Amino acid sequence: MTEPEMPFAVTDEEMQERIRPLVNEVLERFNQENLAPSEAGMVILSLTYRLLTVLEDAPEARRFFILTLINLINNFLAEEIEDRG
Repeated sequence: MTEPEMPFAVTDEEMQERIRPLVNEVLERFNQENLAPSEAGMVILSLTYRLLTVLEDAPEARRFFILTLINLINNFLAEEIEDRG
């Protein structure tokens, strides 16, 4: 797996539009395979682990991915706490 050349200043919106079709394909495949949510989660965790392994030679990209993942989880948890409180 190699990192494709990305424009220097890609916005979040541009990135979302770029990856949305792939995400939809993956989710459709999960549906076709009748994966339980826990199974789909394990696929995502496995892909995350594989990506972190691939990114060992690209520390800056790896750091960015990890920080983005942590931020996503923190935001999700904050919303969960807010919804329950």
